[in-house]
Amino acid sequence: MGKILLVEDQKNLRRVLAAFLKRAGHAVEEAENGLQAIQKVEKTPFDLVLTDLRMEPVNGLEVLRRTKEISPKTEVVVITAYGTVPSGVEAMKLGAYDYLQKPVENDKLRLVVERAIEKHNLATEVERLQKEIDEKFNFANIIGKSDAMRKVLRLIPQVAATDSTVLILGESGTGKELIARAIHQSSPRRNKPWVALNCGGLVDSLLESELFGHVKGAFTGATKNKIGLVQEADSGTLFLDEIGEMSLATQVKVLRFLESGEVRRLGDTVSSRVDVRLIAATNVDLRRAVEEHKFREDLYYRLHVIPIVLPPLRERKDDVELLSYHFLTEFNEKFGKKIEGFSKRALLLLRNYDWPGNVRQLRNVIERAVALAAGQRIQPSDLPFQDFEPDFMKNLGVNENLPTLEELEQRY
Repeated sequence: MGKILLVEDQKNLRRVLAAFLKRAGHAVEEAENGLQAIQKVEKTPFDLVLTDLRMEPVNGLEVLRRTKEISPKTEVVVITAYGTVPSGVEAMKLGAYDYLQKPVENDKLRLVVERAIEKHNLATEVERLQKEIDEKFNFANIIGKSDAMRKVLRLIPQVAATDSTVLILGESGTGKELIARAIHQSSPRRNKPWVALNCGGLVDSLLESELFGHVKGAFTGATKNKIGLVQEADSGTLFLDEIGEMSLATQVKVLRFLESGEVRRLGDTVSSRVDVRLIAATNVDLRRAVEEHKFREDLYYRLHVIPIVLPPLRERKDDVELLSYHFLTEFNEKFGKKIEGFSKRALLLLRNYDWPGNVRQLRNVIERAVALAAGQRIQPSDLPFQDFEPDFMKNLGVNENLPTLEELEQRY
């Protein structure tokens, strides 16, 4: 339930609405005019401001405008008199969540208030998690409240405090590089170089040259000396993504670097000592690769000092809605839109989809949906897998007027 400021200059109507909202479980504070409402908003944070539109001397549009200036995350719903629908539409253009027409129907009022507060709570939760991660990990793009992700997030500061090699395991798109960056940003090396390389994106000869560098004339095309990424990362962190794609020959040289702390450029006769913290990541089952003689066992154990396993999104159902609203905010800003949220059916589809591409796929889906959506809420038709429908949705005949599972559980 939410904290609501009810603004209405008609005393009897204000008391009726306040009583109804209190019976619904909300904490309600009253204001008898627009000026008093603005003064209350300046002193007290509210989840929702429910305001009449036609008031003197300060009308509902001014209450809306000032509320959004003072507390941007506070949702505002305006109540319009009969025949003033254009004013309600104008209010929504100024940032109102919705508008209601007098006489206000109880069921409509309850539904709009609940949805507005739900939107406010989700936005607040996203902001809280981002602040928590900023404070603890100094990295704002990791979003997750599921037990699996909280376990990973609690591990980051412990890992960051050491200089041990870290191996991050997880499917493609689960955010392995984000975790690696969080470890670096939380470590004593945060102000030193961060160097990243995707080992699967280069042929073997180029990969070795990128990692360790070369001297002029070391091979055809080597027209000048080149410093390798290992040396570029000296005193900082080197992140090797998809290390499972590395050839056995290059693995030998990486193992030698880890054991000795020295690197030698291709064609050079002198080694250089470096101080580099290595973080590696892969979506390959390295244990099986060792058994199949595709990955060196000694290198595997060198990398496997501190393993971090990232769960796939299908095992993080609690995070799907939170991530969806996070990406919605991001792409609303990118495309200059004001989409408010998702329909119930769209959220059910998002939550129950299997997400083979994980968080990366979800982000792409939300970007597409925001770009194409024409309404105030993203609908199943805005999603690329609208034909996918879980059996339980078909059996229940889920529609926008039915309560969600959480609501049903609370009623039960």
